[in-house]
Amino acid sequence: MRAIHVTGSGGPEVLKLVEVPEPVPPAGTVRICNRAVAINFHDIQTRRHGETGLTPPFIPGTDFAGLVDAVGAGVQQFRVGDRVLGIHLHGAYAEKSIALAALAVQIPGAVTFEQAAACPVAGLTAYFLVHDLRAGRGTTALVHAAGGSVGCFLGGLLRERGATAIGLVSSPRKAQVAQAAGYAHTIDYRREDVIARVRELTGGRGVDLVYDSVAGPHFARSFEACAPEGTVVLFGTAAGEPPLEALATGFLTSRRNLGLRTYFLGSTIEHRLAEIPKAFAALFEGLATGTLRVPIETLPLAEAAAAQGRIERQETVGKLVLVP
Repeated sequence: MRAIHVTGSGGPEVLKLVEVPEPVPPAGTVRICNRAVAINFHDIQTRRHGETGLTPPFIPGTDFAGLVDAVGAGVQQFRVGDRVLGIHLHGAYAEKSIALAALAVQIPGAVTFEQAAACPVAGLTAYFLVHDLRAGRGTTALVHAAGGSVGCFLGGLLRERGATAIGLVSSPRKAQVAQAAGYAHTIDYRREDVIARVRELTGGRGVDLVYDSVAGPHFARSFEACAPEGTVVLFGTAAGEPPLEALATGFLTSRRNLGLRTYFLGSTIEHRLAEIPKAFAALFEGLATGTLRVPIETLPLAEAAAAQGRIERQETVGKLVLVP
């Protein structure tokens, strides 16, 4: 079968299309003939820096959807031909992938393979960020990268719960996507004074929650945007690790009783596995009814390197999905 190999650490050029044997599903797993494979920023970080337990060459990717074509021993809930969404630590960028049956879910008929593939990392992250922080009516939230896949899920989920969402974007096109996803307001951080606009939109108070997947040199800005008693949730470092001085000046000496929380989806899956099916059901319902709007662009599997390059250059909106 065809697959993408990460042949070493580096830029998109280390991704190579190769022929590999079909994987054999061990006990407790199913093999899925992929119809859609989502690209996540985690895949790019793994390509750049490697990941514990993975030695090149390896097949990257975590989120995939398609038809079951083989069932491992002991699996009772799936049959060959079922439409199934899978999530795994690696192995998604391929024509066929192995999924743990305990983490796989049936895809409803009203949800496409491409929509389903967008859900594991991006959708689950957004779902738990909204529900765990109890965002709802009366909550104001500032979301970095509002035009991306997690950002689009967050916009719809926050709107659904009655919260007011403000999205940070880098272009007019991304502002349009964010507004369609559910944001009440958008701020172009390349052209506007972010903190001044946040104060203006919140009557000088600031926001209750900041969802930050970017970090990097401007991390202190997330604390500046907070109202007293507000919380910054750090769940990604797309622009690099946050500088320690940002914690000192923005958080520790703020004197505004701010909170800082980290979020890692892997920990939620490990410790709260029983909650995952309910989360997927909510995401599927939102996608089917249109309350969750995530633009999806499909590309052939062979264009994985070009697709990752576009994401790194901030040229995309929503979710890029590979079609094997």
